Amino acid sequence: MTRHAIALLAVVTLTACDIRLDLADSPTAPAGPTITNTNTNTSTNNNDRSDTIPSTSTPSSPNDGAAALPLPSYGEAVTRDVAAANPALLANSCQEKTGEAAWQFLDLLVGTLRARDQRWGYLCKDANCLAFGRDVLTYKATAADTGIWIVDVIGNHCPLPNEVATIRWGVLPFETARRWASSRK
Repeated sequence: MTRHAIALLAVVTLTACDIRLDLADSPTAPAGPTITNTNTNTSTNNNDRSDTIPSTSTPSSPNDGAAALPLPSYGEAVTRDVAAANPALLANSCQEKTGEAAWQFLDLLVGTLRARDQRWGYLCKDANCLAFGRDVLTYKATAADTGIWIVDVIGNHCPLPNEVATIRWGVLPFETARRWASSRK
């Protein structure tokens, strides 16, 4: 059905209520600096119980006026390679079930990515960076401690019985306020 047919249908349907709906004008986004995310989320996992919810913030430039860096394209391949080489670490990555040892997969992944670029790290879950996202990593895209890309890398984190944790590459919207840390220590 075309936009005009939908608009006509909406006007005909709503005429009895004396309400007019004009779909001819489309809303526009506010003007300002933008970042184009060229990353594609290839995950098909719909039942993920992530400890991070998407932000509603929009990308912006850091205070120094420089543009934020895009998320490196190699991240997903490195993540999948680390998971393929370490399936037991991925399978035991639920901190609620395995405790401190569950961090081994995410620590190995962040360490592997940091060997290539020191901007990879952990998502701070509190103001003091004492608690961290358990199934996500971050990429610091600005010169500040904020301005990060957050990527959900463990799908079905803390699986139910007869389920398994999986690798995923779920890029969340660019985050302008949340903080990151280069290590959990």
